[in-house]
Amino acid sequence: MNWEQVLWKEYLFSNSPLEALHISFLKPLLDPLTITFHYLGSSLFFMALVSIVYLCIDRKLGIRMTLGLLLAGILNGTCKALLTSPRPIGLPYPAELGLMESSYGFPSGHVQTAVVLYGTLFLHLRIGWVRGVTGFAILFMPIARMYAGLHFLGDVIGGFLLGLFVLFGLEFWFQRDSSLLEASYQGEGPSSSRLKSYLLLLIALTFPTVLLQDVNLPESTNKSWEQVIAAAGSLAGFGIAILQNKKSGVDWKNVTGVLEFLVRIGVVILGIIVFYVAIGKLLSVLLPENPVARYLRYGIVCYYIGYLSPFLLKRIRGGTYLI
Repeated sequence: MNWEQVLWKEYLFSNSPLEALHISFLKPLLDPLTITFHYLGSSLFFMALVSIVYLCIDRKLGIRMTLGLLLAGILNGTCKALLTSPRPIGLPYPAELGLMESSYGFPSGHVQTAVVLYGTLFLHLRIGWVRGVTGFAILFMPIARMYAGLHFLGDVIGGFLLGLFVLFGLEFWFQRDSSLLEASYQGEGPSSSRLKSYLLLLIALTFPTVLLQDVNLPESTNKSWEQVIAAAGSLAGFGIAILQNKKSGVDWKNVTGVLEFLVRIGVVILGIIVFYVAIGKLLSVLLPENPVARYLRYGIVCYYIGYLSPFLLKRIRGGTYLI
């Protein structure tokens, strides 16, 4: 066995590094942290996080984070579906911690998304405690996923590298052309017919992902394609919202008070409850595992966050809560 096989089988995709993390005196610390970080990587948490940043902290930063999250989701799900790399087996840790995953293992989605989202915050919010928290989150997420027995060392390395690729790819793109972040079009802007063409193009590029899911495919493969469909639908919904905001020249400042913060978040939470939770439950009953329903569900909720939330806030008490 040569060194490449040893590296692959004994370290990168072996249970040994995962078992080595389970040191008895660290268990009281690592168990709750690992469970916490598992849920800090959920789609609902990330939806809430980007919504808070987008509406309350920095609109431009929120756009950066949302696009990073959605592109990372598409790339991660595609890699998992195509590579079909299994997760660790024969370990008691997932059951002990009450954490289960049914999709493939490589690359780690939790790690990839943590690098993209927390990395964006680290780069653009130059506040000491924010950089400390986000830096810790980026570095500890790989450890948490291995400690939980849900990912091999190779999975988290792959997720980390792909996260860096998305993070710095977007940074490079926005350095070259930051027009998408601007509140309005520079100069005359596109005509109504051209804007409709942009919207149709965005849907045409994302909607075909609903064809990826197939009842004849293994469950784990379909789980990965479901992630791609959800991210593609979200990208369409949010992209349409940004284009409409730019057409209207909608902009706002950061929150300046507790009441203002609560009203903005309240409007977002209301939309998430209605469009993500309630409609999601309804669609799961009427159209279970339907890819078109999944695409529309995520597209609508992201359209609400991106466009309808600011639209409503601008009309509550004359826009007092979204100046």
